[in-house]
Amino acid sequence: MKVIVIGGGPAGCAAAYTLNKDGHDVEIFEASDQFGGRTKQLHRDGFNLGTGALFLMGGIYPRTMALLQEMGRKTELKKWEGTTELMDEDNSRYEVRFDSLLSFLKLPVLTFRDKVRLVYEGLKLFLTSGPKNPFNGTELAAFDRGDNLELWSRKHIGDRAYEYLMRPIMDFLYAVPLKELSTPFPKAIIQQAHKLALSVPPEGIGQINDWFLEAIPKENKHLKSPVDKVERIGEKWRVSVKGDVFDADRLLIATESFVAAKLLKELIPEEAYESLMGTPYTEYAHVAVAYEKNPWPDYPVDMVLPVGVGGERYVGAMVLHGRRSPASVPKGGQAVGVYFNTPPLKKMSDDDIKREAVSQIHAAFGEAPKPTFVHLFRYTKGLTIAKPGHYGRLDSVHDILPEGVSLAGDYFSQAGVEAAVYSGERAARDLVQEVKC
Repeated sequence: MKVIVIGGGPAGCAAAYTLNKDGHDVEIFEASDQFGGRTKQLHRDGFNLGTGALFLMGGIYPRTMALLQEMGRKTELKKWEGTTELMDEDNSRYEVRFDSLLSFLKLPVLTFRDKVRLVYEGLKLFLTSGPKNPFNGTELAAFDRGDNLELWSRKHIGDRAYEYLMRPIMDFLYAVPLKELSTPFPKAIIQQAHKLALSVPPEGIGQINDWFLEAIPKENKHLKSPVDKVERIGEKWRVSVKGDVFDADRLLIATESFVAAKLLKELIPEEAYESLMGTPYTEYAHVAVAYEKNPWPDYPVDMVLPVGVGGERYVGAMVLHGRRSPASVPKGGQAVGVYFNTPPLKKMSDDDIKREAVSQIHAAFGEAPKPTFVHLFRYTKGLTIAKPGHYGRLDSVHDILPEGVSLAGDYFSQAGVEAAVYSGERAARDLVQEVKC
């Protein structure tokens, strides 16, 4: 069976790998000059920096880890402990571990009552039924009660734990106000927090896409190849790419939801089109600030998360890439990833963001000389977010697609590598199952 995959992020690459493994003829098209989507790498002046995702989350990422194991690549992953400082508004510092929620119980800003409440609510949540797979939109939809994460957190763990635990973690991961997030996904992650083990491929997260596509023939991998049109021609599917046409038996679209909607507009029900077009995406930005010579060779932690009570915070996290992944920086160098929260971005120019990034770095790690370069990654539609009701609305799209078409993307659950990989593998399996039936 010939299958065309549109989109070369982790979802599309995982789908291509799955289909090729099952013996199908796969051709993959990517609009940009590199596979990887938000996980691709920036190579500049000896630095190898991720453009988005920073790490894999071990047991919480079961399908990603299973596929890496299957490919014989899991042993190549480098463990990362994620040692972290919380930086309070008065510059007080509290050391925790990003891979251990229990480490937050040592925070001096939490009262004894706060800590007892955290333990109680954590145990209660652990013993409560929830989605077995936090990345399966069908399962998440069944537990979506319409709550938002901020109100749920304040109610169940209290205001201080919300400000010093839930908010800094979610600010870093999703960069939006927690009132905009539905609860099933983060609650499911908390339920499985004991499985958390952070790791990084030796050449950065983008390397997993290279591994997925290793067995795909070179001539079947198309970069700088945006698909202009999708149409049904008899029993075949045809895609148009810069004046050329390609036919296939099946079609798998692993792009952003709005791109998929536009490609399929004339081929899907209005309900599906509106659901895909209406999927919310946040503006997203982070800045890579590179130093040929490391200004802080003895800094004791890997990243700093700003915290405090209330107010708008420009930055969600600052990560020392040389500590997270030594291969990402040249010998003796360092790079800091500065990850911005969404709300301030709308009123900030590119130069504003760069200046703020350098200023925040100085506040977090200490003064430094002029950096080797400052590189801004800015996306008007960067991360998909799951507002209350999101999962059910998107999951229903699968059932009303034309025969021979499948969709993949992290937008079916929550932005992230595992969500993309899981959806890509699922979409590939759905297409294969159609054939068997």
